[in-house]
Amino acid sequence: MATRIASVTLVDIANPHFAKGYSLGRIWYFHGEAQLPIDDTYLLVNIQSYCEKGLHSDPAWLAERVGFLMGMVSGKFIPEETDAAHS
Repeated sequence: MATRIASVTLVDIANPHFAKGYSLGRIWYFHGEAQLPIDDTYLLVNIQSYCEKGLHSDPAWLAERVGFLMGMVSGKFIPEETDAAHS
């Protein structure tokens, strides 16, 4: 199953795990129970949690989680309509 991501992204995306997380983060931002606003505290708390759990030792998992956070952040700057126009 192909991962759908916006053609306009905050960063160029080549890693498939990052792409999957980015797409899921955008979905969560627009349709989930996102804790808005997404600010530096939100990002730091999540990154600290990943490190404390030792989850940073799995590169694929880490790429997906960081992609998710970036997808969430992108929702503030890149409208959802961009996704629909490029899918």
